[in-house]
Amino acid sequence: MNLDRLWKLTGENRDTFKQSQNLYFNRIGLNLLNDIQNFEYWCTPTNSLTFATTGGDGVHFSFLSDDDGEINDNCPIVMTIPNADMPNTIVGENLLEFLSLGCRCGFFNLEQIVYNFKKQAALLDTKKYPKEMESKEIELLKTIENEFLLKPWNNHINRLHQLRQKYIHNLKYSSEYYEVFS
Repeated sequence: MNLDRLWKLTGENRDTFKQSQNLYFNRIGLNLLNDIQNFEYWCTPTNSLTFATTGGDGVHFSFLSDDDGEINDNCPIVMTIPNADMPNTIVGENLLEFLSLGCRCGFFNLEQIVYNFKKQAALLDTKKYPKEMESKEIELLKTIENEFLLKPWNNHINRLHQLRQKYIHNLKYSSEYYEVFS
């Protein structure tokens, strides 16, 4: 599975890792969870299994599981931002597409898709590393990009709309979610 390959880039094996989170990619906002689990925030889809966090404000990335509750390399990725008005955004048709989305800006910055969609999409479309990004952060992103032979996305607005239309109706929620939005 590609998640295991991502873990190997950290120099650790998820099966023997003792802590709950691997902070190797912390600088770029991709803290890998040892145990893939549903994060159970009020807005986390109940049919998702979280594999990473940004390390801030409860933002997390999850596989959208299939009807049997299983995950695999072909599962869509959902970003959950508990403090946002629209807390869930589909950010990849699979793990590799998700990694391609963040391979230039890092994963902290993906949150801005929700808060300032057009501006963030335009920045992502440049395919440049942000000016404020440190060399160590760029090095970590290049490590992921090279391992998976990633290509940055083109036309982020259209792709994010396509993903939303295709998968947003697959998200399932607890009754608590519906109480907040009713």
